[in-house]
Parts: sequence; structure tokens; C-alpha cells
Amino acid sequence: QRHGIPLIFDEVVTGFRFAYGGAQEYYGVVPDLAAYGKIIGGGFPLAAVCGRREIMRAFDPRLEGTPDFVAQIGTLNGNPIAAVAGLATLAELRAPGVYQRLHRTGRALRDGLSEIVRKSGLAAQVIGETTVFDVVFTDRPVIDYRATLTANGAHLGTFNAECLRRGVVKGTSKIYVTLAHSDDDVARTLAVFAEAIEAVSRSGDAARA
Repeated sequence: QRHGIPLIFDEVVTGFRFAYGGAQEYYGVVPDLAAYGKIIGGGFPLAAVCGRREIMRAFDPRLEGTPDFVAQIGTLNGNPIAAVAGLATLAELRAPGVYQRLHRTGRALRDGLSEIVRKSGLAAQVIGETTVFDVVFTDRPVIDYRATLTANGAHLGTFNAECLRRGVVKGTSKIYVTLAHSDDDVARTLAVFAEAIEAVSRSGDAARA
């Protein structure tokens, strides 16, 4: 505000995962613009850019032909199936207790993995929030993207592959928690995480913390 620079949040990953109001609600910081991906459509091709009225008015078709107009086009704009899926998703997420359950599940997974990593003695740590996190194979403080570059990518590759071999599919760089995960899923996943971390420890030159 002091310098007149808009604050923009990329909420493609964090939107509706941290809270119904996304990272801005979770952290208590309201941006001038925010971008959301297909999570708002329950996985269907739907996205949104939201922002303050004085910024969003640039999309007003009545301004077309003026220097203040910004064109916004898309192949799937107004797709009815995606829109209906989006409404259903929002209704589901507004149900009482949804985010308490989501964070409880995520906390069990994240804290469980943290304890597994701690006991292994590996130079590794678990970073992230309860609904989006991952293990990073470095003992250096991870406070930004550059810090992640110090991590041992080979160990992460081994960890991911060992999880996959045992039937747990995770992202290459993130673990996403969903409402579909049950307590049994958490227990099974933690058992697989423990075996995968053990496999990393046995991989030869695993750096010790």
C-alpha cells in the first residue's frame, strides 16, 4: 500500500486447502488479487481471478476500446458442467466441521512423518502446513525456494518410488491431504512412509543429521 504495488496471491495450491478463504484467511492477509485453479471446480476445468473492485473493473466489457480495458478469454469460459461441479464443491466445503477434519487428518500424517524422519537420523525434515507438506532431505533451514535446492533429490526420488511401490501415490514435491482420507488411510500411509524412509537409509550414502 505504501508503494502502490498490488499484492497478488497465487492460491492455485492453497485455495480452499488451508481454509474456505484460502491462505488469505489462514494467514490473515488479504491480497489485492488472488488466482485459483481447478480446485474450485472439484477437479473440473474451472479457474478464477478475484480481486478488489477497482482492479477487477478492468475486465468490464463496457470499457472495451479504452486504455483501461483488459481482455479475458478462455476456451472453457462459462462451461456449465464445471460451474455445477464448482457449486457442489463449495457447498461440500461449507459443511460444518469440514476443515477441522481436514486439518486433523493432515496433522496426523505430517506429525507422524516428522517423527519417522526424526527417528531415522537422516538429514531431513518435514515442512509445510497440515494439508500440504513434504519431506525435504536436508538439515539446513528451509525458508525459501533457494533453500530447497540444497536438498538431496536422489533421496526424495527414492522415497517417492518406495511409496509408489507400496501403493501410496504422492506428488513429486508435495503431499496433499483430502477429505477422502480416513483414519485407516492415515495409519497405512504412515506405515508405508516408515518403510520408504528405511529404504532411503539403506540406499548407501544417506547423509546423517
